[in-house]
Amino acid sequence: MNSNLPEKAPYYLNHLNNENDEIKCVTSVFTIFFEDPFWIGILEENYNGINYMGKHIFGAEPSNSELLQFYIYEFENINKINIGKTGIETKRVNFKKSMNKSKKAQNKIGIETKTQNLFKKAFEETIIIKNKRKKIDEIINKEEKYIIELRKKIKKRGINKL
Repeated sequence: MNSNLPEKAPYYLNHLNNENDEIKCVTSVFTIFFEDPFWIGILEENYNGINYMGKHIFGAEPSNSELLQFYIYEFENINKINIGKTGIETKRVNFKKSMNKSKKAQNKIGIETKTQNLFKKAFEETIIIKNKRKKIDEIINKEEKYIIELRKKIKKRGINKL
C-alpha cells in the first residue's frame, strides 16, 4: 500500500496501489433524516472523484451522545457501495463557509442529493437482481421435484430406466 496512506486505510482505497498515487480530494457528508418509521443516516464520500454511499438505520431518534458513540465505534463499519466517478472537482472551502452551508442544509426539509438518488437506484437494482435469482431457483427446484416424483412413479410400476 502507499506510504502516504494511514495505517488503517479503508478497504475501498485499495485501488490506490501505485507508489505515485496520492489522495487529492476527500470529502464526506453524513446526513440524518426521518423516514417513517425510522431515523436513517446516509454517508456520502468522495475519494479522488469516486463516490461511495453508505446507509445506517438508527431506529429511534438518536441523541447527541448516541451519535458520538456511533461516530467513535461504528462509523468505519458502515458498508459502502461504489457509485462511480464524477467529473466534478471539489475546491477547498473555508471552514466558516462550510459550517454555514451545513447549517443551511440542516434547515432544509426533504434533503435528497444526487448521490442519495443514485444510492436508491443501486439499492433497487440489487433487489431486482435478488428477485430474479429467487425465481430461477424456484424454477430449478420445481424441475428437480418433478424429476424425483417421476422416478418414484417409475419405481412403483417396476420400470427402472431413469
